[in-house]
Amino acid sequence: MKKSKYGMPPPKSRYEMEHNLNLVIEDFTGKIESKDEDLIKNAMWATYRHLKDVKNTPNGRINMITYNEQIRLQANMLEWMKQIDLNKNNTE
Repeated sequence: MKKSKYGMPPPKSRYEMEHNLNLVIEDFTGKIESKDEDLIKNAMWATYRHLKDVKNTPNGRINMITYNEQIRLQANMLEWMKQIDLNKNNTE
């Protein structure tokens, strides 16, 4: 993902968007498996209600019509934060 002077850059392709959505699923699963009650409550409140509507197509890809604005923003933010952390570690 290319750095943008305006903040969080949008994904450039469907592949990048699917990657970002899979990061949300992975993050959500990790929170549920953590057994931390507060983390689970937060994940259920902030993520599950939007993630539950995301469906797959018959060929296994994510159906782009089924995700909403909140889950799209969360997915893009997770990828952006990962890039910020990588850049911060490289400059130290």
